Amino acid sequence: MFAGPIIAREVLTAPRSPRYYLWRASFACFLFIVMWTAWQSLIGWRQVTEFGVMARFGAVLYVMFAVLQLTLMLFFAPLFTAAAIAHEKDRRTFTLLLMTDLSDLEIVVGKLVSGMLNILVALAGIGGMLSLCALFGGISFGQVLNLILVTASSGLAGGAMGLLIALWRDRTFQSIALTVLTVVFSVTGVEVFTLLFPTLQLLGVPLAEVLNPYRAMLAVLHPRSDELVGIIGASSLVYIIVRLTFASLLVAFGTFMLRKWNPGRNEPRELREGTEVEFVETLVEVDEEAAQTPVAVGAVAVTESVTVHERPARVATTSTQRAGAGGNGAARRAGLGGDDGAQSTTGLHVPRRTHRRIAAPAQRYRSSWDNPILFRELMTRAYGTKPLIIKGCYILLFALGMGMFSHFGWAIESPMTTGLGLIPIGLTILSLILVNAQGVTSLTSERDTGALDLLLVTELSPKEFIYGKLYGVLYNCKEMIALPVLSAIAMCALGKLSTENTVLFLIDFLLLCHFSAMLGLHAAITYTNSRTAVANSLGTIFFLLIGILICAYLIVLSDREFGRQLLSFLIFIGAGSVALFGSLGARNPSRAIGLVALLTPFWSFYCVISLLNGDILAAFLFSAGIYGFALLAMLVPAVSEFDIALGRTNAIQG
Repeated sequence: MFAGPIIAREVLTAPRSPRYYLWRASFACFLFIVMWTAWQSLIGWRQVTEFGVMARFGAVLYVMFAVLQLTLMLFFAPLFTAAAIAHEKDRRTFTLLLMTDLSDLEIVVGKLVSGMLNILVALAGIGGMLSLCALFGGISFGQVLNLILVTASSGLAGGAMGLLIALWRDRTFQSIALTVLTVVFSVTGVEVFTLLFPTLQLLGVPLAEVLNPYRAMLAVLHPRSDELVGIIGASSLVYIIVRLTFASLLVAFGTFMLRKWNPGRNEPRELREGTEVEFVETLVEVDEEAAQTPVAVGAVAVTESVTVHERPARVATTSTQRAGAGGNGAARRAGLGGDDGAQSTTGLHVPRRTHRRIAAPAQRYRSSWDNPILFRELMTRAYGTKPLIIKGCYILLFALGMGMFSHFGWAIESPMTTGLGLIPIGLTILSLILVNAQGVTSLTSERDTGALDLLLVTELSPKEFIYGKLYGVLYNCKEMIALPVLSAIAMCALGKLSTENTVLFLIDFLLLCHFSAMLGLHAAITYTNSRTAVANSLGTIFFLLIGILICAYLIVLSDREFGRQLLSFLIFIGAGSVALFGSLGARNPSRAIGLVALLTPFWSFYCVISLLNGDILAAFLFSAGIYGFALLAMLVPAVSEFDIALGRTNAIQG
């Protein structure tokens, strides 16, 4: 196929799974349910006789679909491409791909297109829904085409960015977390930059509309007549050109660095070989001092020569080179003979162990706890030193977001009740997503590398394994948990948040952190394929939070008239229950998971209504009850039944 073997394989194999068609059909049904819910929120059951009402409904629906598709594209396009590379790195198959006859460009472009295939199919499906908005009136087909091009270019640039990060990093969590943070930073950082330099323009277009995808989307929704250039507006045209250029540069840079970054330096075999060479070189330096005594060397020269064949060739060569100058002289004094050139390649010059060898200082070993899993997660760098980069990026992003919140909300008595409240809410959602990503990758990485099989044959109990992983995840994400907690306490001290609301938020947030981490572990236990586990875990937490925000928006849009939209919301929530059960319990069904899937969307809807009505205590009680029950529904079966030990997962399977 002209597109390359990687793209050809993905095009041929992806439609074979029934999940491919089920996912597309479910997404289309979800859009129709959202459309009908918006109709009930705006119009209800009354008969429409005015053209302006239909045009207003088409415009509102167009805005909802535009924001939804752009958010999905910005979130899932980088994640899918990053997961496609990280999954192969964990399974050690990416190195095999580099050994084929494929060129670097074919590998990079092939992985980019194959990772974005499902996203592109979803974008094509939502194009038909956007065309319905044009039929309602108020929206032109040119705006529909313009929005699709803006969204596609945003997704292509995001996918290239996720691919580049995955090629750079060696661990799945590092790739996913850095990708999510980069996506958020690309929006927040641009806003901060445009606040500092509001007059900057590029080709006559404000810099904010060129760099921020949401501002570019708003420029499509509300075009100015003086900016129209045919069908595509001037601002959108500049934005598309900039995004495509940015994606091309990322692909070119990733192609150039492909062989330099991969295979990475964190390969366990390379670390073992490097340690062995250093150890032998230390012996050489010590034995050279012992070789000054001819009697000692001659006494052990013959008895220990058999050890030469037990050492790797590379190590023996290194030792011989180090013993070349001084070792040959000592050997001649011991009566072993030979000249400098010929004898340097024999095994007689491998360092000998004598009773006069100066012993290396003994290494200090730490004693493990009763739970070795928890000890490894808390007291060692189980995920390497690179997660410090992730934590630093999150701290910087959190500082930028809260700086904007403080700057604009300082003079407001209750900034959380205004649109500025979306900033700390968004940062809190980001923390939950990162905790969930850490939870699912902490188990999938060990399965892909084969380390999970070794853990299963030890004497570790299921309780030690699950609790060790759970609290290890929370400890490794302590910065993502501590910063929202400290910000809530600071707002309470400044009088921006009441003491009661602060206490309720802290309890609810810590509970949701446990829920997010356990959701990741549950997905990793349930699905043997790492890409499927990551997609289900992050997709569940993402759609759960996005669904709550959509419900809140529709309720506010209808002026809180719940009666006329109750039926549509029941259908919307029912569809969410089916999707939640398909993600949590389809592979391992239970009554508790069924109750969680049935009750969580309904109780979340009640919590949204309670928050909008100012009943904070009711929202807290119901949210703590349902998500606490969901946490137990996933935790108890994992501890008591332990599906991993029953052979339901396999490091090679998938």
